[in-house]
Amino acid sequence: MKLAIIGAAGKTGTALVHEALARGHQVAALCRSASAGKLAGFVDSPAFTLITAASVADEDVLRQALSGADAALVILIAVHELKASALVAALGRASAATGCRRVVFTAGEITAIPAPDERQSFRQRWMLALFGPLMALTPYSLRDMRNASRQLQQLDWDWTIIRAPTLIDAAPAGYRLGALDAVRDADRLPRADYAACLIDSVAEPGHRRRLLTVLPAEANGPARPR
Repeated sequence: MKLAIIGAAGKTGTALVHEALARGHQVAALCRSASAGKLAGFVDSPAFTLITAASVADEDVLRQALSGADAALVILIAVHELKASALVAALGRASAATGCRRVVFTAGEITAIPAPDERQSFRQRWMLALFGPLMALTPYSLRDMRNASRQLQQLDWDWTIIRAPTLIDAAPAGYRLGALDAVRDADRLPRADYAACLIDSVAEPGHRRRLLTVLPAEANGPARPR
């Protein structure tokens, strides 16, 4: 497959690039010009194309990244001048123009609005009540992230949102999918496993137009093979 990775220079983005290339996929990686150096280790790969822009929400550059892609993997974040809602709007137009309809988004356990049939734990409701006001004082916008999660579900494309617990830099150990309210405060998921889950989801028909939650593999339970 050819995969477009939007927001590729961060820790999760670089884990996605590494996983995609290791699986033999072609990668078009889009990041801010100022962050391009973080992807220097991949530029010698013939399957890797680096695309830079002042903002990853630039519609013309998004069209370039999505051109010929089978799917897009998007690091969705609202920070400083980058608004998740603006990125989703630009992605929607770029997707329509290029025909790349399969789009998988990252999310935290409280940054996406739950589906009607999902339950949030007491801890998650408490986090939302606490961090919502606090984030108004930081460069991050929880409100914009949640608005973007609602917005992207209304567009005519095959979207998936995959929520993760706290991510860590550690060796992969496998993952499993579970209920939103099953996430525990102690859960830690290696970024390599999150990247594997995101890429696995691209080809899963049952994951289309769904919100999913990924969890660390249980010590004595089944893990999704990598």
